[in-house]
Amino acid sequence: MVIDAAGFARAGQSLDGVTQAKQFARLCQDLPEPQNGEIRWQVRGRFDAPSGQSWLDVEARGAVRVVCQRCLETFSLTLRVSSTLGLVDTQAQLEAMDALEAEGDGPGIEYLVADPRLDVQGLVEDELILVLPYAPRHDECPGDGDVPEPPRRPSPFAVLKGFGKD
Repeated sequence: MVIDAAGFARAGQSLDGVTQAKQFARLCQDLPEPQNGEIRWQVRGRFDAPSGQSWLDVEARGAVRVVCQRCLETFSLTLRVSSTLGLVDTQAQLEAMDALEAEGDGPGIEYLVADPRLDVQGLVEDELILVLPYAPRHDECPGDGDVPEPPRRPSPFAVLKGFGKD
């Protein structure tokens, strides 16, 4: 679905939907198969008349299958997105906002050029990719408590313990 981002925000419009995780090809490209989860998403537009600032609020929640980087088992990980993106008119404005942010003077908000042909699914996918952990792990790996501790061997230096005590 394609929207005019600025017009969508000024009109205070909203879109929502449910998309199969596997439909987000970039999100799933390095994830294990099958990706059977659903992602519920919503994009809302807002316009602040006094400041003239337009906003897009992006929310998404859903599960993807990932590989635990601790035990290498696959598990279902719930992704949650709640982002507010400010809209700017030009790439130059976006770069100026990024420069302010890099200097520590920015408002701490992400900005996006108001594209007259913004792909909503692509926007939601971008936000999901940003919250996907680089190295996902279980809170507790299955079988962590089932692995017996290896037997302790005596230290080879134990024989030296009594040396020189005469």
